[in-house]
Amino acid sequence: MTRFAFFAALALSASAVQAGWRQDAASLRPGNFPPPPDQVRARYNFGWSGIQAAAADVRLERGAGGVWNTNVRGGTTGAARKLWKLDAEFESEVAEKEWQTVYCKLTEIYQRYRVTETSEFRPGGVRSQRVSTKEGASPGNWLNFYVAGLRDMAGSLLLARSQPLNNGDSLSLAVFPGEWMYLVRVKVLGREKLRWQGQKRDVIRCSLDIDWIGKDYSLEPHKKFQRGTVWVSDDELRLPLRVEVKVFIGHVFAELAEVKTKL
Repeated sequence: MTRFAFFAALALSASAVQAGWRQDAASLRPGNFPPPPDQVRARYNFGWSGIQAAAADVRLERGAGGVWNTNVRGGTTGAARKLWKLDAEFESEVAEKEWQTVYCKLTEIYQRYRVTETSEFRPGGVRSQRVSTKEGASPGNWLNFYVAGLRDMAGSLLLARSQPLNNGDSLSLAVFPGEWMYLVRVKVLGREKLRWQGQKRDVIRCSLDIDWIGKDYSLEPHKKFQRGTVWVSDDELRLPLRVEVKVFIGHVFAELAEVKTKL
């Protein structure tokens, strides 16, 4: 093979890989695992290197027409709040039929300004507007992001939760948490026991990998994210019990503190 043919083959191979992720994300359909209870209330604690730094209350409810409403309220706590004051609220609407996000809104309140991002999801992607009250901030123009199968965090979690999650399974999720798009790859590593609130719980252990989706829809490594692991309860709830992520500043964690359900 000539040198030109060799590099041409590499280029074609790379193009196929880049095109493949879009097809994988767009083709992922809901699985047969039953939906959550009609009402779920949960509280999560967040921290860095073993020290709690924030907390959030999560409310998930099934509304009319099979639309699930998610509301999350939280902020920094304790010593972390003295260094960095942040309060946030997130709301989302997800249609159960395809676990497709319809709408979401994120509000972040800092000490001197606030940022609000409103996103409207459509079959081919999302339309989003980000507005900041920070002095000198640019006007909040509506931006369009075109990736089929794009969902917010709530829709992505509900879609992943519905899958069989057999050992060795892999999922590709196109996620729009706000501001930009990411490809989240989830791999089911296996079943094990996790000590949670003094008891050993059956869990599904999964690995997380995140790539940034560029303007030309090519994939680039997330500069701040290195690797992640999530332990999901292996029961009818399938809630994340613990998440550990290695980032550029160290280890960040999230842990379920309490949960209440209502059928």
